Amino acid sequence: MSRPSSTLSARPHSRALHQRPSSSLSQRPPSSASFTRPVSSASLRPQSRVSRPSSRISRPATRQSTRLVPLCQKLITQLTGLTSENDEEDFRIALDFVSRNLEHATAMKGGPSSDMATMDKRFHGFLEKSRIQSNDTLAEALEISYRKVKDSAKELTNIDGDIKLAHLPDHLQLLALLSAAPVASTLKHADAYVEAIKHPPEPPPSLTWKDILAEEPFEGQHWEGVYGLPSGSTVECWEKTSDGSTPSLSPWDDDSDDLDDNDSFPYTEDPPSSPGPLERVSSYGQPNLSLSYQHRRVVEELQARQYWREEWRTDVDLSRPFNLGDASTLGPSLSRALGERTTLLINGPEHEKYVNEHDVVREVLMCLQGRRNLMITSNSRSPSLMRPSPSAPRLVHLTLASQTSILSSFAQLASTMSHIRKFTSAVFSNVFSTSDPPLSSTHLLSHNTRSQTIEAFADAVDSQLQKFDRWCADKEERICRAHAGLGNQLVVSLLSLEKDVRDAFSVTFDLLLAILRELMGHVMQSDNTSDEDVWLLASLSSRVPPAAVTAHLLDACLRSAEEQSSLGDKITAEALTEVFIRSAQPVWAMVGRWVSDGMPVRDTWEASDNQTLDDEFFVEDNELPLMDPDFWANGYVLRTLSDFEAPTGGTKELSVPVFLERIADRILETGKAVGLLRVLGIPLLNEADGDSGDDVHWPSLPTLIAQHKRDASDPEGLAHLISDKLAPYYTSSGSQLTQVLTEDCDLSRHITAIEGLFLMTRGDVIGHFADVLFAKASVSSIPMDSQQHWQDFHFLNSALRDVVDMNNATKYIETSLVRLSYRGSKTTAIAQTVKALDGLLVEYAVPFPLAYIFTPRVMSIYGSIFIFLLQIQRAKSVLERILVRGEVGSERHMKHELKVFYAMRGKLSWFINTLLNVLTTHVLYSQLVTFHKNFKGAKSLDEMIKIHNDHLDTIRCGCLLHPETSALHRAVLSALDMCLHFSNIFVSFSGDNTHDISRLSIVMKRHRSHRQRRLRRDTIGFSAPENYESDDDDDDEILGDSPEPSFSLAASVMSYKGDLPNHLDKLSSELDGVVRFVRRGSESWAGGMSKAAPAFGALAFALEDWDS
Repeated sequence: MSRPSSTLSARPHSRALHQRPSSSLSQRPPSSASFTRPVSSASLRPQSRVSRPSSRISRPATRQSTRLVPLCQKLITQLTGLTSENDEEDFRIALDFVSRNLEHATAMKGGPSSDMATMDKRFHGFLEKSRIQSNDTLAEALEISYRKVKDSAKELTNIDGDIKLAHLPDHLQLLALLSAAPVASTLKHADAYVEAIKHPPEPPPSLTWKDILAEEPFEGQHWEGVYGLPSGSTVECWEKTSDGSTPSLSPWDDDSDDLDDNDSFPYTEDPPSSPGPLERVSSYGQPNLSLSYQHRRVVEELQARQYWREEWRTDVDLSRPFNLGDASTLGPSLSRALGERTTLLINGPEHEKYVNEHDVVREVLMCLQGRRNLMITSNSRSPSLMRPSPSAPRLVHLTLASQTSILSSFAQLASTMSHIRKFTSAVFSNVFSTSDPPLSSTHLLSHNTRSQTIEAFADAVDSQLQKFDRWCADKEERICRAHAGLGNQLVVSLLSLEKDVRDAFSVTFDLLLAILRELMGHVMQSDNTSDEDVWLLASLSSRVPPAAVTAHLLDACLRSAEEQSSLGDKITAEALTEVFIRSAQPVWAMVGRWVSDGMPVRDTWEASDNQTLDDEFFVEDNELPLMDPDFWANGYVLRTLSDFEAPTGGTKELSVPVFLERIADRILETGKAVGLLRVLGIPLLNEADGDSGDDVHWPSLPTLIAQHKRDASDPEGLAHLISDKLAPYYTSSGSQLTQVLTEDCDLSRHITAIEGLFLMTRGDVIGHFADVLFAKASVSSIPMDSQQHWQDFHFLNSALRDVVDMNNATKYIETSLVRLSYRGSKTTAIAQTVKALDGLLVEYAVPFPLAYIFTPRVMSIYGSIFIFLLQIQRAKSVLERILVRGEVGSERHMKHELKVFYAMRGKLSWFINTLLNVLTTHVLYSQLVTFHKNFKGAKSLDEMIKIHNDHLDTIRCGCLLHPETSALHRAVLSALDMCLHFSNIFVSFSGDNTHDISRLSIVMKRHRSHRQRRLRRDTIGFSAPENYESDDDDDDEILGDSPEPSFSLAASVMSYKGDLPNHLDKLSSELDGVVRFVRRGSESWAGGMSKAAPAFGALAFALEDWDS
């Protein structure tokens, strides 16, 4: 052959000799609609009648073949463009090829034929296939139409008709070969066809004489065109123009007329005749056979590249021996060598399928996108676990072990992607689900893990999956374009694909799965969680609250992003940062609503309208009413894990994300301040001014980070950025609320009143009230006294009110807001111990909203400080009353005894005065100066509360009322009880020769009253008293008593008869021990870090003079 590469010369030989002779001769040509349809309609049918007699013999030159030669030449010219003039050899070869095929076709009665039994089986196969594919309506339509065709075929008795009964199977076979797979329009037409068969439309009503006579004469559509008039016109004035005859309406008349006029009917159409083959072809138009052949060639080329088909084989020679310089001989050679060993049960290369590597790369890309492929399959037990397929095609340049190793790495990545896709799908399906998942009843506290943050996380992860799928699609597109020669040359291999995936996405998806696994373990409180269970996070019941789950998820994302950034993996860090930002957006939006709208206020009278916070928000509502004094401190707090919810029974952790942990307190304070201002009916400054600047608008977190060009993977920078964004809200609401409290609520006036009352800064008023109280206590301690007791509620309040009015101090202390009462035991006498004053309760009614500052706890501390100072005043007043005047003190035998008493009185007075001086100067006064200075600079209500609580705790510690200073406090109370005990001893000794500074001074003289003498007989002295001269002057008697002291060493005074000096010595030594103990304790506290350390240092320094 002169030109073996010619398509004309190669194609016929390849079909007729080597590759698929049966396909090219019998099946392939009829399957092409564009090639066989013109031949079947134009030429095959006439040829079958002409060539039927000659089909019994097969001779090269027959009359039929002679008539077909021109048609074959014309067919070759139209199809290939070859003629005998331009290419005689190729034209002759093509003509021989066509002639042989046509002769074979004529020998088989004009082509592949069939009978009705075969067609019945084929159509029944079509029906069964349609039903298997769930196209029942299509099967029913085909069955009905096929039955109608067979029924109508019985009428095909005309031998001159276009379709004869004998050729009906051929026509049906042609239709079957021309048929294509059903599409949507086919199914739609089948539905309409079956519906029309089952429910046929009602036929239109037939025309009756009644309808005709009901109309006007010669009007109506049935009168149109009569009497030879043009169609659409009727006869007017028919009485004049008609000939009196009308056409008969009888069908018999019509038939007779037709029979009579049949010969003279002016019908010019020729009767149907059978045209010749050339005439029929020309009448139907000549098809573009060249285009049909190109389509056929394209289809065959596409099929030649369908490597997934079983009959597909590679063009590489697998029988070549191993060549070190040819990598394509490695795989087959090794398989051949292993196949020779029958014990290994390994097939040789001739039984294995080999494909090209770029096709394997495409299969791997499809696998990574979650689609079915040939190389990697899922495990039957775990659908999300991928592994290399045992029946995967081989690569000629790789051994089975190396190919399995490479595919295993892709299978691991595909498994990771499968787990993540399953999680996102489960979350998205739950988003559109209207029913909530059931809660677990295995424990009391049960929460659903469905939250906005998990949904946002799933959406962020899905965006990464979509980015990965787009990357795979672009990669496959470049491979296809390079294979088609449309793009740049491209080197494709599995190793390069693995490197490209690692370079493009690094370990992003591995870390995302690790985050899900860690979150699953936190929710389930277990360390044994598998990757296959991460999708259960979408609807899982756990005792861990949603806020803790949200915080743990965001912390895990941010921590992973920070770790990868520190390791230099920017690709993974950027991907995880993007996931974190999108996942944190719901929490960030909650923060925006909290600081903009403020806390929701609970109305107890309209419980249905109360707003609630999201369960995943880190601020918790304890459902306290607004008027509760503890509302500000405990109404809205940061969420913490309870002992039951905490995974480990350790300290309670805050359910606050790390990036908000530093400013969580400010966020809480801002929301509470904004909410309180709204309750008070005061608009915010930024709203009142109409400022719509950046300090009012709350942008999304991605927008905020993009505007400031910050790296979200840096927790420090992110915390500073959020703090700067929150600063205008915090400053504006805090300053406005402090201004309202100071100016509108008279905060300064109430602070002054509380300090004047409880801290005794108004010394004249409280001192006068103490004198009245102590005087009443001294009088009411006499058993036969019938007046009101000092513990009486009315006496306490009326005495305070009278003292305040007398001193004109109503502008400093509002007595209407103060109430005094006694809650202690009334059996304890105030003359025996200062602890009797512990039951005195002082209450101050603080108005709203100042009650948030002066809470019941704060007022209780103020009351304890007031009682302690009042106890010191009681001891001091008792010592000041001890003063002897008159003749008793001037007698010689009494001077020595009185010196001992005055020495003891001096020691007690020194200690009490020193203690009171340190408390008033170094504790109260200095701390009040510092407090007022700091309190003026407070920028928020929470800062006010903190400053005031620190100030009060410092005073409490300096006054020895702190629980850690309880030992020193008990020692001081013992010293105060010593003062009362010493006063009782002195009264017993001197006969009430005391000077009461609360009343007029009384000069002691000898009395002749029986009461005074009885008291003198009960007096214990150091020497026997001499007889006193009677005095005629009767002065007012000073009522006294000798109760049992409360000091630990003191028993009844009567028990010390004859041993009073030893008792005084023991009392002095006990006082010395108390003073030294207080000094050592003060020195210890002075070296500490407490704010009251300077006050303890001053007390220790002052008590050093005790030894001097």
